[in-house]
Amino acid sequence: MAAPAPIPPKTQFPLLEAELSRMAALVESQLQGAITAFERRDVTTAESLIANDARIDVFDRDIETKVMAALASQTLSIEAVREATTIMKLSGELERVGDLAKNVAKRTLVISREAPARPTLGVVRMGRASLRQFSDILNAYSARNLDAAFAVWGADDELDELYNSVFQEILAAMMEDSMQVNACTHLVFTAKNFERVGDHATNIAEAIHFLVTGSPIMEERPKGDETATTVVAPPRPSGSAN
Repeated sequence: MAAPAPIPPKTQFPLLEAELSRMAALVESQLQGAITAFERRDVTTAESLIANDARIDVFDRDIETKVMAALASQTLSIEAVREATTIMKLSGELERVGDLAKNVAKRTLVISREAPARPTLGVVRMGRASLRQFSDILNAYSARNLDAAFAVWGADDELDELYNSVFQEILAAMMEDSMQVNACTHLVFTAKNFERVGDHATNIAEAIHFLVTGSPIMEERPKGDETATTVVAPPRPSGSAN
């Protein structure tokens, strides 16, 4: 016998929740589209994504306005205040992920004019990993699932480690072939955008914890970004002694 469908958690702001859900779906679509456009060097799609970002900004402003009006117009329980402010916080996090997707699309316009650089595949892997984290945290929020939210929060250092690896690969490619410097520079920024998506997913996980429990996560946030101190040795000249 099939398990019954889970009962959606009750909300005191169904219209705001519905609007936030539509915004989240749009942002997720933008991020997916940015990864695909980057991988395929698809300028037409990248330009469309850049233009479409304005819709996300409209959602963010509208949700913020409605939350502030709700807070000002009625006496709310502490749970309702927590939910309203969480919705506004998540709207801001989603808007910033939308900006990151737009930035990837902008980099795609430049990278598509350059010869393909070897580290591109690593950056694509980063993009897909960031999308998985983002999708997982949206599902965790919809279900108010603390375990799922904490799993995303705890996995952020895995995306950081992937970023460290990709960053080193890009630096090595730049040293080996000066003709790839321009493309690789944009790859660094693109990879960083995907790493930042993971940071925003972690922020959302912390907001979910506060929404459900009323308290912040007390553990230290996992971080594994080591690129600030990364040094890659230049390749040895051909024929040099070991």
